[in-house]
Amino acid sequence: MNDHPAFEDLIEQYLDQYRNGTAPDIKEYSARYPQYSHDLLEILPLLQDLEGAGHSTPRQTVPSLIIPENIPASDFRLIRKIGQGGMGVVFEALQISLNRKAAVKLLAPSISADPARREDFEREAQVIAMLHHPNIVKIYSAGSCPDCCFYAMELINGKELNQCEFSSIKEIAEVGLQAAEGLAYAHRCKIMHRDIKPSNLLLDENRELHISDFGLAYILRENKEMIEDPDKASGTLRYMAPERIRNGINSFSADQYSLGVTLYELAANRPFLQERTPKEMIRRICEGSVPPLRCGQTDFDIIVNKSISRDPNARYKSMDEFATDLRHFVNNEPIDAVSVSLRRRLLLWTRRKPLAAALSVLSVVSIFAFLTALAVGYVRTSSALKLAQKNADVADTVLSDIFHHVEKQPPSPNGTNLLAALMPYYQGIARQQNLPISKIAETNTIIGICALRTGNYPLAENAYRRLSEIRSDPCILNQLSDSLRKQGKRKEADTLSRQIAETCSDSDNLTDRYETARALKALSADPQSKEMFQAFQIIQNLLRLDPNNAEYRFQYAVILGSNPRQFHSERISGIEPNAVILLNQLNQEYPDHSEYGLALVELMYQKLRFAQSIKNRDRDDFELALDLSNQLLGRFPNTPSIVASTVRFREAYANVLRRSGQETEARRETERLLGILEILFYSPEIPDSAKESLIHLQFLRAERLLRDGRTQEVNRVSDNIKRELNQYNGTRLDEFQLHLKELSKSPML
Repeated sequence: MNDHPAFEDLIEQYLDQYRNGTAPDIKEYSARYPQYSHDLLEILPLLQDLEGAGHSTPRQTVPSLIIPENIPASDFRLIRKIGQGGMGVVFEALQISLNRKAAVKLLAPSISADPARREDFEREAQVIAMLHHPNIVKIYSAGSCPDCCFYAMELINGKELNQCEFSSIKEIAEVGLQAAEGLAYAHRCKIMHRDIKPSNLLLDENRELHISDFGLAYILRENKEMIEDPDKASGTLRYMAPERIRNGINSFSADQYSLGVTLYELAANRPFLQERTPKEMIRRICEGSVPPLRCGQTDFDIIVNKSISRDPNARYKSMDEFATDLRHFVNNEPIDAVSVSLRRRLLLWTRRKPLAAALSVLSVVSIFAFLTALAVGYVRTSSALKLAQKNADVADTVLSDIFHHVEKQPPSPNGTNLLAALMPYYQGIARQQNLPISKIAETNTIIGICALRTGNYPLAENAYRRLSEIRSDPCILNQLSDSLRKQGKRKEADTLSRQIAETCSDSDNLTDRYETARALKALSADPQSKEMFQAFQIIQNLLRLDPNNAEYRFQYAVILGSNPRQFHSERISGIEPNAVILLNQLNQEYPDHSEYGLALVELMYQKLRFAQSIKNRDRDDFELALDLSNQLLGRFPNTPSIVASTVRFREAYANVLRRSGQETEARRETERLLGILEILFYSPEIPDSAKESLIHLQFLRAERLLRDGRTQEVNRVSDNIKRELNQYNGTRLDEFQLHLKELSKSPML
């Protein structure tokens, strides 16, 4: 496809350059593509006129950027330009603190001065940051200053799909499956991409796909459509669904259509539409017919042709269903889009299980002689026993795999509940097979860890109680104590902590001494207590023996942060004495351990509780905590403790800004938090605490607007609250509904 670019791609490429002020002369550009030269010379001047006419003020061009050594007040040094689009420029960069490559998208200076465009750019970064999926480009951080706005993301060493070669239809289907799974996840988070095309799908060196460029993404609440002016529809025409062009209807089905067109082009090895002008394309998409895909693989043809149906109701009901059929095709299984004959099912089975098929044929030939040669009763009994044993072996393996898989995933309430539901079955299998007690202990440990991460403390308590009956080591008792303390069972939790401290304080075992420190720290309600000082001394001694141990460093940082005046003088060689720096180092070294970043955010929240203003010496620390809170929410959006801490910290930060007279900054910070929570609100597994935080902030926003006399905006916020209450069934529903009723009765409305 590189050798024969589509006419529309050339137009889009030129318009991007024209909008950025880097477009070559039309004659020079047309000469590069002799097969389209005449048409380009005819249409590009017209499109230039249209671009100018669409703006009430002359369009500012984006000058070619001179690459600075780094971005002011950031951790990134720009290396080289690797791409350019309508919003700015993408650079390969080096993240200095971690010595890793990244891609930095820098908003063009002329656009940076436009508040609306700048807000769009920041929203794009927030949208991607909220999406944590292996097939979606990951955000590292974002930042801005008066003259600069950027976000940094993972650098994909690969190619756009329109630059890739594929050896088979199955290989194309595998890539399409990855894209469908990434989009299905985004749709479950209520986010529509709106610009799916080959150039926004990146394939890395390991043949893993990454969805990029969420610049046009939109949050579709309650699975409803969004209507835009068809004449101002954003996106790439050739991949745009008919309903978007014709009626301005944006729905998740339109993303499915765009992905279907992309797969059509890859399989057919030609552009989806042969028309050269936008007017001809629009007519063809909305009124004409496109030849159905015929690539020699009937099932793949059916899948793609269904996804690009002109009628949205004829497409798959969701991206999940689209992905399911692609997975069926890749695995040589019957697809759901069409009924499959018995003969077809048998053919697919033989492709899927060639060895089993061959053995089955052999078995059919010999089965009659085999059956007559054996005593039927004995065979049945023996076979039944062997089958039961075999099934138990398989079940043990499968359930073990499930437990370990869920443990490795980001915390999920549904995943934790699944493990709890499977535990009785696993115990039955363990009894049947006489599995070692260590297997039961292992599964209870996984349930306990997952339950603590997701805030299901009663489930964690049950898991650790079962574990304590199997083996009574101090780590298990500390975890049980934590789960009890989280439920307000302080007395029982303190009893366990004292038991650990008394039993293990003189142990020569380093693990026992570490657990003693944890127990003493849990007992200390006051940072200046005797127990806290004893815990600190133990951690100091452990760090001198093993200064690289992450858990020792973590506990040291937490105790140091709780009372820096008392502990700061106690220096340990090779250990950073600043709690913020140490926690940030741990978070960067171990990004999957959310407790490190969470502790930093909590530490900065404690600094804000009684502050009247943001002191200059602390400003960098607060900026770090703000960035980190975004990262934590993006990676662990279903963890109640992270949602609660992040909301609490960002609300406190906005309040301090407000108290110090920085009302504009305070309002902007509140709006950012609201934007984050609005994205989280519609995620499949978001905890009630996050929903409650958003609704609470919406009420605060409505009350401020009411005081300012901005009644029209109050009505808009009230409508948002009503919509959100329809998605909330928590314990505060009656309270929120009453508050909404009181708000609607305000004499100012």
